[in-house]
Amino acid sequence: MEVLSNSGEDTLRLGDAIGRVLTPGDVVCLEEELGTGKTVVARGIARGRGHRGVVPSPTFLIIHLYQSVGFCHVDAFRLGSPEELIDAGIEEYLDGDWICAVEWAGRVRAALPSGALTVRLEFAEDENRRRITLGGGGEWKKRLEFVRTEFERDAG
Repeated sequence: MEVLSNSGEDTLRLGDAIGRVLTPGDVVCLEEELGTGKTVVARGIARGRGHRGVVPSPTFLIIHLYQSVGFCHVDAFRLGSPEELIDAGIEEYLDGDWICAVEWAGRVRAALPSGALTVRLEFAEDENRRRITLGGGGEWKKRLEFVRTEFERDAG
């Protein structure tokens, strides 16, 4: 599924819609270029799960937890291998009790479940627009239909 985000608020709303379809054990792989909005999507996911506080980039923490909503936000930018993510303790949060969003997931993909949702963000025609592609196998197709419907409904 592909959507076009015209603003940071659109990207946040998309993340919110994604957050509403996630269940404990789900992993979201956020990929692509610096500055495309991976953290904004993660903020939206946290909001969609019910978190109302700040969601900063976890760059210096690697793993940031939002226990009240069971959300684990990971930034793998500084990691050099999947083993480093495992050493940071990610396996504890992949046990089925947490929802995890992993920025720069391509760097650590081997440490993540194969059934994860992939959210790929790219710059579109101008600096404010993003082309966002969401994909995953199996059950994701039906859930992504809901995400698209919610995103389009909220845009109107």
